[in-house]
Amino acid sequence: MAPQVAKRKWSVGLTLGILTCCVSAPTASMAGDAEWTHLVAEGQQLEAQGRYAEAASSFQSALDLAGASPEPSRMAQSMYQLALMKQVLGDYSAAGALYEKAIGLHPAPRLLGAILLNHARLDGIEGKFEEAAVLANKSLEIHRSEFGPNHPSVADTLDAVGWIQLRQGHYRESESAYTESLAIREQAKTRDQLGVAATLNDLGFLQYSVGHYAEAEASYRRALALRRAALGASDPDVADSMLRLGELYRVQHQFSKAEQLMQGAIPMLQSALRPEHPRVANASNNLGVLYCDEGRFKEAKPLFDRALEIYEKAFGPDHYQLAGVLSNLALIESEKHAYQKAEAAYSRALAIEEKTMGPEHPEVAAMLNNLAQIYRFEERYADAEKAYLRAIGIWEQSVGKAHPDLAGCLLNYAELLRKVHRKKEAAEVEARAKQVEVAHGKNYSATALVDWHELQRH
Repeated sequence: MAPQVAKRKWSVGLTLGILTCCVSAPTASMAGDAEWTHLVAEGQQLEAQGRYAEAASSFQSALDLAGASPEPSRMAQSMYQLALMKQVLGDYSAAGALYEKAIGLHPAPRLLGAILLNHARLDGIEGKFEEAAVLANKSLEIHRSEFGPNHPSVADTLDAVGWIQLRQGHYRESESAYTESLAIREQAKTRDQLGVAATLNDLGFLQYSVGHYAEAEASYRRALALRRAALGASDPDVADSMLRLGELYRVQHQFSKAEQLMQGAIPMLQSALRPEHPRVANASNNLGVLYCDEGRFKEAKPLFDRALEIYEKAFGPDHYQLAGVLSNLALIESEKHAYQKAEAAYSRALAIEEKTMGPEHPEVAAMLNNLAQIYRFEERYADAEKAYLRAIGIWEQSVGKAHPDLAGCLLNYAELLRKVHRKKEAAEVEARAKQVEVAHGKNYSATALVDWHELQRH
């Protein structure tokens, strides 16, 4: 069987939403002090305008003032508001410490539910998915008790639960959470368009992850339109929706559309946040993936190197976001036939994903498929077969037997079997891949280095 032209699917990134306050603005009775009330209200106004650093300054002043107050509720809310700004600005260590201190003050249930929700989101960003799931479920329990089953705060929390389940590879549970959230939002008497957009954005990524591209495009386009109408053209959440839609166009080889969206999103994020923010790294990585698909490897590598530098500075050497960028750098090395460098990068990425996602996650399958390709190129056929079979088993268990990425892996494995003269087995594997192709109406060429990756909302 002659080698076919490689169709590569690289590793892209997702961001998780942060800001949902879930508590009312302060009142004189809550604050007991006009100056504190003014500072918190000022910070919330600056936050709504996207002036996050200034908002953090106001909340810090409110916290300093609350330190002299005997009211723990004032201190807890000040810590919470400041933690939100630290989180959106990428200072995750400070945000986490503030959340923990606020929880330790035993705030009222509604404020506690909000703190737990955003602490869960922070843990999710940092790859602490088990801890995030515990916090999100506690928050959901509080919000349902305090507000009833159909309140927007319940929908906000369901979105976080859905995202965490998605990152853990629990796709049915994720879909259930998003579906319930969207129903709550769309049935509300006063519809929160931004809330609807947030849920659609995440639901779209779930649909993208399981290969339902037409459904994903409809969700993304609707979310983008809602955000542009509500927030204007330059808000970071608008940029996030642009990146999501651009990535969807990329995997469908609509490169011109994808590049226009991605190149437009990066300066928006740099302006609204800062050049070293992890969301800028995420966007740079995704643009690098697009350039690789177009064969523009020299333009892609600096984007990957920069993304890796930002992620390592923000999260340390073992965060799950690093795995995707390492995989992309490995693919560039494999293009240059520098297989030892590629193997080293893939091995590090695989170890990170097994540690953070668990050994049966679909992203582990994608990395195993890539590593198997390198083994095959190095003529380490036994190692390659072992990795292919493990990848296939994980994909079939997690996303079923009709996912597009599974087809590419099956074809890679069939090519290995032909290489070692096991033609009958190869034909059987190719027939399985053909069934997937028919289900999706696409042709998946062999030798594809398939990467399935990440995305965090916001």
